[in-house]
Amino acid sequence: MHFTIKPCSFTCNLNCDYCFYLPKGQDFLQKGQMSDETLEIFIKKYIESSVDNRVYFTWQGGEPLLMGVEFYQKVVQLQHKYAFGKSVENAIQTNATLLNDRWCEFLKKEKFLVGVSIDGPQDIHNKYRLDRQGHGSFDAVMQGIELLKKYKIEFNTLTCISKANYKEPLVVYKFLKDIGSTYMQFSEVIETTPENCDFDNIPLQYTKKEFALDPSDYGYFMSDIFKYWVKHDIGTIIIRQFESAISTMHGLGALSCVFEDNCPDSYVIEANGDVYECDQAVYSKYKLGNIKDLDLTKINTNKINRIKKNLSNDCKTCTYLSLCSGGCPKHRLNLVNGISKSYFCDGYKILFKVMTPYLNAMVALTEQKIPYVQVKTIADKISMF
Repeated sequence: MHFTIKPCSFTCNLNCDYCFYLPKGQDFLQKGQMSDETLEIFIKKYIESSVDNRVYFTWQGGEPLLMGVEFYQKVVQLQHKYAFGKSVENAIQTNATLLNDRWCEFLKKEKFLVGVSIDGPQDIHNKYRLDRQGHGSFDAVMQGIELLKKYKIEFNTLTCISKANYKEPLVVYKFLKDIGSTYMQFSEVIETTPENCDFDNIPLQYTKKEFALDPSDYGYFMSDIFKYWVKHDIGTIIIRQFESAISTMHGLGALSCVFEDNCPDSYVIEANGDVYECDQAVYSKYKLGNIKDLDLTKINTNKINRIKKNLSNDCKTCTYLSLCSGGCPKHRLNLVNGISKSYFCDGYKILFKVMTPYLNAMVALTEQKIPYVQVKTIADKISMF
């Protein structure tokens, strides 16, 4: 069990064009901040219900820093109060524009893992990641990153792949390296009109929004990064999609929920205490109830998992099924004989076709008791085939 917590639902100091989350606030009444009562009930129930001795809290938004340092001081106090011997860890995903010395002192002291949302160099980042006045947010983000470096706070990066950056994969990748990111996540952007909000009844027709990728855009973007990474940076730079495929090929399972063969019990709680099956499924159909009434030992992700496991014949017979598992249910926008299939299918095939020879070599190296990262020493030979 894992929870992503949104303590200030549908509230952000930025107004990114491609945001899939904030527009949902028009359909919900619970805008605002999480109350002290809801916070305490949640923390107590979450820790008590966790079967693991390590309990992981992920704080997101909107923009979670809008809650202020005092809120997270309360968070830490309550986690200590209800830990009962369990290890508690925190991660926070932020646009970094509100970071200051006080924030960094707190994050450093309490050992929060920090994720920063940034899409590339200034001209790329500022295309869609705008503030409320319509100005680019790049300079403010970089100021925040410099503060994280000043306080020696490790940070990860989350980069949305959109029409702003899909033609510049190595520019984006090398920029992220240059600013100090050693753990990168890339998120493919697809939003449509009408919105896919009922995964059992997907729109028969839809229109992509202006910033949305074509499937092949994703495939070529990630492939170009992979070919560079596997020759130069494997073992030193972690890229979630690549590490997930490597783990799967080694029989250890996927590390990204997009590519897992079932949707894990990874829930979302909104500011008012409402709990949903998944961050991608904050819709009324997938609401499980309110934290004040729920027994967390009895909730599940059955509705979204049913979609995850219902694969088209194209998927069932696909060479790359073990690496893909049909992708995210939210992205299943195309019907094949009445069963939904991932919009990004062709893009995934492009990527996995490039990756497969290297993945096979990594497995062979592991079987010979050689660290698989040594694939970089033979990467040039592999690329010739």
